[in-house]
Amino acid sequence: MGPKAKILISVVLIFIVGLAVWQLTSPRSIPAIGTKYTEPGPFSRDGSWIQLEKTSPGLLFLGFSIANITYPRTALSTTYSVVISKLNETITGPYTKSFTVRVTGLTIQDNYDGKYSGYDTTGLLPDAVQVTSLFYFATSADHALRFTVSYDVYSLLVIGSVIDHSETRSFNITQNVT
Repeated sequence: MGPKAKILISVVLIFIVGLAVWQLTSPRSIPAIGTKYTEPGPFSRDGSWIQLEKTSPGLLFLGFSIANITYPRTALSTTYSVVISKLNETITGPYTKSFTVRVTGLTIQDNYDGKYSGYDTTGLLPDAVQVTSLFYFATSADHALRFTVSYDVYSLLVIGSVIDHSETRSFNITQNVT
């Protein structure tokens, strides 16, 4: 085998490895599940919203549901869960097979108790994106909480993915702490 053939084989192998890395680093696809997590239930006792995301290759309806997983008490941590699910999608682009989201930030801010910015995306929901966070209340009262979620909307292509746009949304709930 000559030097030109070796160079050509090396270029083809580098291209194949590049495609494999691009495919494996893409966010996981979440299926369109309708209003499963936005209906009243354990994940949506406190608030749920539906948002329309306009992407370049189509439309995406996302459902946001906020709930506390643990009972809120002063001086103890309260675990909050934000579930982002795909309600429906319309794809108009020829190379796009689906849309998905990846959370990049979650901030919980209280009206007078402070702020917490940590988040964890190791949710147990296979068909949605779940983000959890701990919040510590200092006083007993009705607290007005503002959840600010930052996320990226991805277009999943036949091979790999492309980030379509980044978004930041805020949602308000009232939490009674005893």
